[in-house]
Amino acid sequence: ETAMADSGATPETTVMIGDTSYDMLMARAAGARALGVAWGYHPVDELTAAGAHAIASTVAALPQLVTFQETPR
Repeated sequence: ETAMADSGATPETTVMIGDTSYDMLMARAAGARALGVAWGYHPVDELTAAGAHAIASTVAALPQLVTFQETPR
């Protein structure tokens, strides 16, 4: 929330990219889009269970997954 406020962003225009379930939970709590990456610390099933909106399997997949949509609640 502080990073969004400092940059003038809103939750609707923010994407949190992370590799842990904690990252996904943080994004969801802030109302931001939660984008997990499959090559990090936590397995994909944990990222999904924590609320990831999408999972990138490669770095090349990130640009198409980073979209500014209203985050489902």
